[in-house]
Amino acid sequence: MKILITGTDGNIGHYLSKYFSSSHEVFALKKNTLDITNRVQCTEIIKKLNPDIVIHSAALSNIDLCERDETSAYTINTIGSLNVAYACSIASIPIIYISCNNVYNGSKTSPYYETDECIPVNIYGKTKLAGEKLIKTICSKYFIIRTSWIYGGKNCFVQNIIDNKDIPIFMSSSDIATPTFLGDLSKVIEKMMLSDVYGTYNVVNSGAVKKSLWVKTILDYIGIKTDVIEIPDNFISNKALRPKCTILNTSLIKNCFDIELPSWEISLKEYLRK
Repeated sequence: MKILITGTDGNIGHYLSKYFSSSHEVFALKKNTLDITNRVQCTEIIKKLNPDIVIHSAALSNIDLCERDETSAYTINTIGSLNVAYACSIASIPIIYISCNNVYNGSKTSPYYETDECIPVNIYGKTKLAGEKLIKTICSKYFIIRTSWIYGGKNCFVQNIIDNKDIPIFMSSSDIATPTFLGDLSKVIEKMMLSDVYGTYNVVNSGAVKKSLWVKTILDYIGIKTDVIEIPDNFISNKALRPKCTILNTSLIKNCFDIELPSWEISLKEYLRK
């Protein structure tokens, strides 16, 4: 299968390109090769390469930067997704869009289903939700993947925690979600792209955890004793709002693809072991 992946200069896109290159023909496109904010270029390149599927992972994913630079966030995350979706639509190519838990507002204490109302609390979530809506409007062949706290590869949250293990770590006292290992996410994508069961899916590891406890668990697994200090969100300046609790229900991927991902603890141990 020929797979085109956008944003391969980012950690997610880079990981996916390496994962799929072993068994597929991959067009790994960095920003200097494919500028998703350029509609003409998107259309021309996707038409020329004529992939069997497009995995759209390019995004401005720094939540606080999105809040400070709303124009860039909408240009990249929304207009950029529109351009990629338009090119896929006119060529009848399926698109897989990596979305996020920030499309939910985090007010539920029970897991979110894909059909729950989306009311983002920050610019990042608003731009990603707008991208989702445009893809649904333009494309008939799409997989929208809502995931959270992705890690894996060389430049991710877990690696950053390890790199800074010798200094006290300050974390929000309230955020709850599910860490998602890129290796597990890749396996879901691989199964999805061989099907035509299009739609929107929550894809995360099983279980949920407070972010500060996740950090403590990372350090415990590697035998490091570092203080993890919880602080209220309003004590952190220049910080965008985060949805407080975004536990995602994944029964739909079980029903449609017979996929049950490991718990976040098991996958974290496996990642750290390697």
